[in-house]
Amino acid sequence: MGKKPTYEQLMSQIAEAAVNYQNAETSRNALRRELNALYATYFAAYGRPYPNDPRKRIDPEDPAFSGVLRFTDAAFERWLAARYLTTSTKRKMRTLIQRLERSL
Repeated sequence: MGKKPTYEQLMSQIAEAAVNYQNAETSRNALRRELNALYATYFAAYGRPYPNDPRKRIDPEDPAFSGVLRFTDAAFERWLAARYLTTSTKRKMRTLIQRLERSL
């Protein structure tokens, strides 16, 4: 088993993890805005599948939404990757904070 990190080392790691988390969250939010803009672009060009229900959520199981899903697939995959990164960086930050709490 290795030597336990000092308080200062843990604080430094937490600060770095917090910056990484914030950067990941900012990127994820930007990608979500891009995805929403692509949805709006598609629906402006081709119309909504259910015009009487404009607030209906996109259902990946509904064939009526297949066009918009194909159109936004690349952006959606980027957003999913960013969401995964945000979750993992937040988990790492929380783990470091818990380690600090146990060391006090």
